Amino acid sequence: MTKLSAFFCGMFPSSSPPVDQSPSSAPVHTPAPPPSTRPTPAPPAPPPRPPMKTPEVSEQVTNEVLQDSIDAVTSGVQAWDPEEYILNSLLQEAVRNHGRVDLMQKKSGEKFAVKRMPNRWVREGDREFNEQYPTASERPWVDIGLVRYLNTIQYPYACELIGVFRDEENTYVTVSLATQGDLFSWCDRDPRPGPAREAVMLPIVGQIFTAVRWLHDLGVAHRDLSLENILLTDNGGSQQVKLIDFGMSTTQRVCKRELRGKQSYQAPEMHGPEYDAFLADEFALGVVLFAMAVQDYPWTSTKKNSCQLFEYISTFGLMKFLKKRKLRKGAEHLSDVLSTELAQLIDSMLQLEPGNRLCLGESCFSGEARRSVWDEVWIQRFRGQK
Repeated sequence: MTKLSAFFCGMFPSSSPPVDQSPSSAPVHTPAPPPSTRPTPAPPAPPPRPPMKTPEVSEQVTNEVLQDSIDAVTSGVQAWDPEEYILNSLLQEAVRNHGRVDLMQKKSGEKFAVKRMPNRWVREGDREFNEQYPTASERPWVDIGLVRYLNTIQYPYACELIGVFRDEENTYVTVSLATQGDLFSWCDRDPRPGPAREAVMLPIVGQIFTAVRWLHDLGVAHRDLSLENILLTDNGGSQQVKLIDFGMSTTQRVCKRELRGKQSYQAPEMHGPEYDAFLADEFALGVVLFAMAVQDYPWTSTKKNSCQLFEYISTFGLMKFLKKRKLRKGAEHLSDVLSTELAQLIDSMLQLEPGNRLCLGESCFSGEARRSVWDEVWIQRFRGQK
């Protein structure tokens, strides 16, 4: 896959201008090796169990709870000791945060991911940041404070916050290293699209659904879910999913005129006056599943009249699109390599009308007739239930 959306082969002679798909803030991960040396993924972990109930929590992540966690972080910022960490390599530029993410190693040999951001951007703390940048969509202290809170409740799908440090010029956020990189890198690896790839996808997808459902049951919408913001790390021989970059997250389920996330992942209703942030996250996960399955994006933008592919799907539906669209790295049509069950799951998650979209089984939808992803045959089949 390419982070520039130059992937319109096999359907239209021309298309919308390419839109930059580069992450606007850096995921904290180990860079994938070049294509010629990328290993085949490890054998899939056991299929996911039926969706576990979200553990009872003493309190949801209200604005007050989040602010308390942010305040705890800012009051505990320590002096940066350049002798303590040895720079190994650049992982990625942190564009939205005006900095970078480095792979660093302590003298003990332990490796970490360190996000470096200029103090002129992050300021002294959250309140000073909000005063200086009241309309910023990316809020670094919200990211750090939420990760800290998720660590305290032992949420397993977030990296561990090691510490926050500062010198005269920069603030350094040190977190545990996700050893297997992000899903963007994963997408370029074998197996090729088809049954074998779906089998490898399933345990990862099951974790992603569980991770985001749990987050929603805590009262938090991510609003920037993407291939770049979902990492994999080794967990005793199996793969563990980690969500990162919570800087656009919110504790408000209904959002008004707050366009967030990367263009390809934005739910269509985000371009309107208001939207349900949980259902917008579900739409973004539909794009993630599409990209994982076929090594491509379905479109570059969901804004009206901005992308020819999105306009086609809006008019004729995803299933007809799959019959016309070909693999970026092959001659087969997408409908020939996707199982019917997975195509139906993706189609149900990418419903343009949020009222028709699948949920993740969150408790807030329990009183509705809305179906969840866990009702879909693709998940159940690989669990051996059907």
